[in-house]
Amino acid sequence: MDSSMTRPPSGASGDEDFAFASEDDGQAAAEANSGQRFRVLSVDDDASFQRTLSYALARFRYQGQPVELLTASSAAEGARVLAGDRDIAVVLLDVVMESDDAGLRLVKSLREVIGNAEIRIVLLTGQPGMAPMQTALDRLDINDYWLKTELTTERLYGVLTSALRAWEQLIALSRARRGLQMIVEASSSLIHARSLQEFSTRVVQELARLLGLTPEGIVCVQEGSDGDPLSATIVGAAGRFGQLVASKLSVLEEGRIRQLLSRALEEHRNMEDDTGQVLYFPGSAEGPHGATYLATRRPLDTTEHELLRVFASNINAGLVSIALVSRLDRMAFEDELLGIPNANALVRVLEEFLAVPPPRDRALLLIDLDQYSESCLSLGISQGDQLLRRMANRLRRRFPSPAVVARLHDDTFGILGPGAMLGMECVSHLEAEDPDDPDFPPFISVCAARIDLDRYTGSARSAMAVGSLLLKQARRQGLSQVIGYEAGMEAAADKRYTLSHDLYHALRGDEIHIALQPQVDLASGRVVGAEALARWTKRDGTSIPPSEFIPMAEANGLIVPLGRRIIELACIALARLGSAGFGNIPVAVNVSALQLARDGFLNDLRATVELHGLPASLLEIEVTESIAMDERTGTSNVLEQLRDAGFPLAIDDFGTGYSSLSYLRSLPATTLKIDRSFVHEIGNTPERLAIADMIIRLGQRFDMRLVAEGVETPAQREWLIARGCHQAQGYFFGRPQPLSDLLTTLRGWQANP
Repeated sequence: MDSSMTRPPSGASGDEDFAFASEDDGQAAAEANSGQRFRVLSVDDDASFQRTLSYALARFRYQGQPVELLTASSAAEGARVLAGDRDIAVVLLDVVMESDDAGLRLVKSLREVIGNAEIRIVLLTGQPGMAPMQTALDRLDINDYWLKTELTTERLYGVLTSALRAWEQLIALSRARRGLQMIVEASSSLIHARSLQEFSTRVVQELARLLGLTPEGIVCVQEGSDGDPLSATIVGAAGRFGQLVASKLSVLEEGRIRQLLSRALEEHRNMEDDTGQVLYFPGSAEGPHGATYLATRRPLDTTEHELLRVFASNINAGLVSIALVSRLDRMAFEDELLGIPNANALVRVLEEFLAVPPPRDRALLLIDLDQYSESCLSLGISQGDQLLRRMANRLRRRFPSPAVVARLHDDTFGILGPGAMLGMECVSHLEAEDPDDPDFPPFISVCAARIDLDRYTGSARSAMAVGSLLLKQARRQGLSQVIGYEAGMEAAADKRYTLSHDLYHALRGDEIHIALQPQVDLASGRVVGAEALARWTKRDGTSIPPSEFIPMAEANGLIVPLGRRIIELACIALARLGSAGFGNIPVAVNVSALQLARDGFLNDLRATVELHGLPASLLEIEVTESIAMDERTGTSNVLEQLRDAGFPLAIDDFGTGYSSLSYLRSLPATTLKIDRSFVHEIGNTPERLAIADMIIRLGQRFDMRLVAEGVETPAQREWLIARGCHQAQGYFFGRPQPLSDLLTTLRGWQANP
């Protein structure tokens, strides 16, 4: 659905009211009077689309029932709705909203952070190519993908019908899994009963908990199969029947319940009516048979009947079936490969500790193996499994009971234990020892995140999510890194998210502008160029430092539209400089790796300078040394194309990375920029150790223009002149300034040559 779709005309009715394309949407099913109401969320910033969707779904029926349509106008709003409501069956999700990938990021948040695996996601886009179907389906847990222009009314109904059917099946499976987990827990409770009465009473209580009911029921047994059912003994009861324990079934005054229990014992089968359920237990050759009545006050559905069947088999077997219970417990709470607790088990224990007010004297340590992925890729999955086993063995020995060691997923482990046992230094011990082979040098390195539970106030699931985020930060910092939780980290993350959202709107609301820092010829002192630097000033006048919003833009992908905006503003400045008579002053702009890697970057750049009537030689492209030297990014071809198109190229921050002199010789760059950190060394570092001097000599050897950044003192200027540096920029010559101030400076030079 896109902006070209037909809106419902006033007073119109019939099949043409909802037109993605011209097709008859058929006759809507008749609405039933009662039944489940299915909920669909549409996340889309196109109000017209939302209205048309609402109009179409007003006539849609699934299993004879209408759907309830919820709407959100942004990915952020959609995330809030989804986080607070897990009963939504389907989400119709636009790709492009706050950002080009807002919809895809919401998918990751929904699956990985919110943890909703049942909801069905239908990805929609009005811009072909923004999220290629196969790539999106392969990379993310997306269930369907459509262009809005292809989504006819009939097709929409078909997509929703399929998605709702799959959701129902998954919900039923999820309920069954939760029920099985409760059966495992109930069985664990039952095996601790010390008497038949206690066991029977717990049966009623656990059955009620399994079905979400108030415990009210009777358990009775009959010694032998030929006796009178009414002589069966009531061995357990709960609720209003509690006083009947040890009585005969015949004393039960409620004839309906007495008859259900009696027939179950006599006919050897389960019985039920609209308000109660009786489970029959055949027992064994060595023991009596019995029956349990539970007041349900409603009919049971298929899933509940199946859960009762499983539970009944556990009750019938009693303690003899503990092996089956153990297997179910292992399936839910044990890692199949390593035989240790899994994430479910760790969360369960963590919830127990967090339910206790501080002090808890407990810490959560998350550990990630640095070499696991490389080991699997290089040596195969079996080698990776062996690495995991060695690590699990090492963790169990290092963190014995009462600590709990669990495998969370892939190569990530979690340890919950006393705070003193899980100190930050324990990570280095893990890397320094191998209990399986003490004489063999250790080969495992890890990164880790630690959360002191006395300083943490969230839920168990949130603690695991925070730990995962900390692990990602540790990985970005390199090998063998450990990051500890600090109170308020969630607030800082929320602030970054809000700022990221604001930046998206700032780009659309013209809050981004540039400041121009003059570049001066050191020999004459004249301004010979300028560097365009990004600036963000909110509508309320608040200035956001580049050190905050540039890294954030690189992290969330907004660096591409931000870079495009800076290039556009630089070309506008160049056009004004030309109109003012300074058409020989070039302007430099910084370009990120994401911009260079984007298809069509060069074509867009050419189109922009042509639009403003500028020669390519006036717009200098600056890339950092790490980008220029990294052959993995494939930027060398792009740089050569830029050079061939006439754009001058500069290597920014030279000397701060890992320079390859042989590669530098082949780069198409014309300018080397000496990083401000090396200029700052002038006068503070012995002459023979001055890196700036070496860079100048290197640039002269390769016949490149040299520009020193961050010049702030006369002594630095004189030093650079003495060594033949060509140009410089810094506070000594001028701070970043508006174009009008730069024009004033240039006119002053023009008036006083």
